[in-house]
Amino acid sequence: MYDFITIERKYGSGGHEIADKLAKKLGYRLYDRGVVVETCKRMGLSYDVVSGMDEQNPIKPIFKAPGQEISLYEQIYNTESEIIREAAENPGAIFVGRCASEILKDKKLLRIFITADDDYRLNRAKTVEKIKAEDAADVMKKFDKKREKFFTTNSKAKWGSSDYFDLILNTSTITVDEAVAMLEALVKA
Repeated sequence: MYDFITIERKYGSGGHEIADKLAKKLGYRLYDRGVVVETCKRMGLSYDVVSGMDEQNPIKPIFKAPGQEISLYEQIYNTESEIIREAAENPGAIFVGRCASEILKDKKLLRIFITADDDYRLNRAKTVEKIKAEDAADVMKKFDKKREKFFTTNSKAKWGSSDYFDLILNTSTITVDEAVAMLEALVKA
């Protein structure tokens, strides 16, 4: 049995829904957007500020002046990392995004990547996320680009690579419920 499950996902692939359903089936705690909310509380920042900088890389200056503080992006990442590590003090948790697989690399965990073809993701962006049809492709590309850059920068691994992830699921070829059932069986094996 895996103590922890981490899920990285392409936008519109159903990663959050899979994590939510799987957490309920396994009786695991789910850490996704709640990490952002807790970061807001700890840092005294608004949800809009933290969510706008969540899973993004700062533009780092080449040189920092002596005594210069770290950027707000780095402070948010450090706070989120602290929250994830604290949550991992007790087994039985699923973490979505935020490079949790790298933060918890010393733990017994299952690293999953959720993908789907563009048509499926565009349809899901419109129907589930309620994104306007004319904006869906741009939103999808924006989120994928920021998530990939964030993951690659903080893990030094390739986003979606079978060399890093233990399992890659394509939700355009299996349903969300089939993915949950597969993962549940794997975790319980």
